[in-house]
This record gives sequence, C-alpha cells and structure tokens, in this order.
Amino acid sequence: MNSRDLVAFVTGISGSGRYDLLKQLTTTAPDLNIIDVGTNMYQKSRELGVEIPDGKILDMDPLALEYLRAATFEDILKEVEKTRQKGQVAAISTHVCFRWKKHLLHAFNFHYVNMLSPDVYINIIDNAHYIYAALASSNAWRGKLTLKEILVWRDEEAFITRLLAEYQRKPYYVFPRHEDPQMLQKILYDVERAKKTGQKPAPKAYLSYPITHVKGDPEFMKQKDEVKQRLKQAGIVVFDPISIEDSILVDMAYEAEKNGKDTVEIPTATQTVQLPIKQIYEALDDIKDQIVARDYQLINQSDFIVVYYPTTVLSPGVLSEIKYGYTHNKHVYAIFPHQSASPFFEYYTTKIFKDLDTLIQHLQETHTTGENND
Repeated sequence: MNSRDLVAFVTGISGSGRYDLLKQLTTTAPDLNIIDVGTNMYQKSRELGVEIPDGKILDMDPLALEYLRAATFEDILKEVEKTRQKGQVAAISTHVCFRWKKHLLHAFNFHYVNMLSPDVYINIIDNAHYIYAALASSNAWRGKLTLKEILVWRDEEAFITRLLAEYQRKPYYVFPRHEDPQMLQKILYDVERAKKTGQKPAPKAYLSYPITHVKGDPEFMKQKDEVKQRLKQAGIVVFDPISIEDSILVDMAYEAEKNGKDTVEIPTATQTVQLPIKQIYEALDDIKDQIVARDYQLINQSDFIVVYYPTTVLSPGVLSEIKYGYTHNKHVYAIFPHQSASPFFEYYTTKIFKDLDTLIQHLQETHTTGENND
C-alpha cells in the first residue's frame, strides 16, 4: 500500500450526473481511477451469461441481485487494491439506495464497504428539476417518480452516505453537480490526500451572502462571483450555496401560473420536459427545508465562513448561517464595507474586513490559505 493512495466513495441518485462529473476530472487528474458500480454489475452479469434488459436490474430477485452485487464487488476490491499499491486515487461511483416502486431498496453491502474502507465519502447532488428532466429522458425511470419523491430520494441518498461516513469516522461532503469540478479535485487531492500524506490540507470556506434581497441583481452576482474566484485563486475550496438552486422552481411555478400554464418547461440536451406546477407546490416544504439543511451541511464541511455583505439590509439567512457557523466552532470572516453593522452581526463574527484584499491578506498571514507563504 502506498501512502499517496486514496479511496473515495462517491454517491448520488440516478440523474444526478455523478459519473459525468467524475469523468470531467480525468483530463486534469490522470491518476484518478473511476470505478462505476452499475457499469461493472452489468458487465459482470454478461460475463456470467445473463443479459439484463435496460431498466430491469432492480426487478431481479433480491437474492440474485445480492449475489451479482457481491461478485461485482469482489472484482472491485481487486481493482482498488491495485490502485492503492500504485498510490493513485480510486473513486467508487455508486448508489447507496434506490426509490423503486414506492419503496426503498439498499444498493450496497456493509461487508464490502468495510473491506473497501474508503478514506472519504462524497455525495453528488443536482437541482431537483434537472434530475426530474434527466429521469424523464430515461427508459428505466420515465414516469416513475414525482418531484417530491425525487427530493425525498435525494435526501435519503445523502443521509445514508453521511451515516456510512460517520460509522467509519471518515470525512463526508455534499458536492453540487454544477460546482466547478476543480473544487472536487482539490477536495480529493489537496485536502483529503494531503491530510493522509501528512501535508497541510487546502482550506475550505463556505461563502455566505444575502440571496433573497439581491435576487435578479446581475451586478451583485458578478461581484459575488469575483469574491468567489479570488478565494479560489488563493487556494481555498469554496462552497457556494447557490450552486444548488431548487428555489428557482418556486419562481418558475408562480410565473407559469400567472401566465395561465399548468406546467413549467425544463430543457435538456435532447428535449424539453414538462413539469406540472402541482408537483412543485406539493414539494414546496421539502424544497424550503432542504435548502436550510443543505446549507448547514456545506458549513459543517468547511473550515471557516466568508461572508460577503455589501448591503445594509439584514438577511435572516445570512445571520442564521453566521450564528450556526460561529457556534459550531467555525471562524466567521465578514466583508462589510459600511460604517456600522448590527450588534448581532458583529457578535457572531470573528473579524470584519472592509474589503476582500484585506481579508485575503489576513488569511495569508494566518496561514489559512492554501498558498505557499514561504
């Protein structure tokens, strides 16, 4: 076994783009070995002389499916061992559960997860309406799940992945499908492999800013993106809450209803999928509650919070994130260019800066960034 090896257990429900995201890393991370469990199960089945039609694997006899999964993981264990010996990074791309025919099916075997002993668990999530559209384009999943059921399944996948990580006392991350893939690469190589090899890991920051008050303001979003880019250039992994944007569904439903429509259009690469606004309203509470829970998880997996707050209008969301982070042992650094702030804002921040340059200088001086400060 090589000290530079790393095994990542990467999960995500169907339609989340998990495998495609990992494939994007292969051009910049040539030693990344992606092992897709689903692909390997179909291949193993063909080797055994059994051809499984598309969309029928979950209808197999449960015992036969367990045997097929076990046979597949025996091969995966051997491949991972070769990857470890070479000091490379292996990403096991898989499900942990399926929501099939209105009930939950497990998609892993505890024995083989323990044998793999992953170094890190990562759950890939995408916007719920993008997943809905992707599944509507799939022969296996078309018409099987409502938007609410997709939200529930997505949450179950993340929850079980986190439980596995906690059981093995390993790091757990939620990673948005449409975040910069290089941030995922930094997590694998500059954070988790760096820790394993005794190097200083790249720092991770949650970027907090008032979204509701500035929604639709392109100038603010441009400024926010500039802050995000500068932090990334300083060697920081940045988690941006708007990388998952389920709330846009609510605006789309209101707009469609105002125009006398009963569906919203979700474009895909090959077609436009119609999503009934009734399904959006039925999932409204799930959408709202998951936004809060997900943002708190992004804070949990960060080392500190950077607050970009150019407005004087108080944001309940930002204040909640500041308090959550501050009381969960995270430093909170705020960029606040105004003369006076709310005492509650000041109480729950570690330090307030007038501009981004001063903040980055402070992070560099305290060796918080991933730059070489020698």
